[in-house]
Amino acid sequence: MEMQELEDRVGVMLTHLFVDYKIVNVMKGMSVQFIIEDFGTIVSCVNRLDYKQVQDKLTTDYNGWRVVYISTQDDLDEARYEVLWALMRSGYMRWLRMAYPRQMKNVLMGIDNLGARIIKERLRLWADKPRNSFWINENEYVLANGILQEYSRDPGFFDYMPEIL
Repeated sequence: MEMQELEDRVGVMLTHLFVDYKIVNVMKGMSVQFIIEDFGTIVSCVNRLDYKQVQDKLTTDYNGWRVVYISTQDDLDEARYEVLWALMRSGYMRWLRMAYPRQMKNVLMGIDNLGARIIKERLRLWADKPRNSFWINENEYVLANGILQEYSRDPGFFDYMPEIL
């Protein structure tokens, strides 16, 4: 895909996530960045060959921000989840639950079955490490016994995503 098409599709993706963003070019002609200030996250669209130069520039200019890189060769369906996980690590799901409370059940149980995807991603990150055994058991229980039941009991259950270690 071409860079302009990638930029357009990422813009649509972020609009569907209801986040405000601004577009900047830290390196004209090489990349486009979507700055999501509310969550300290940058979605950087790059050509694969220009990745290192763009990464160095973003590290310098946007120190402390979360950055998700999407290249023109990446699968946008998978990249969408990487963007969502980064946003979740910055409080996105809590914000979404507070801003759109009536939509959350639909979001969690919709076509993508996001609730189950969130749990599976958590389990992948925790990787059966003993220090995470409580969280692993709790998430496996919810996966087996019903996402809506847990959402009714604890609406904040789906608010967080652990950091990548």
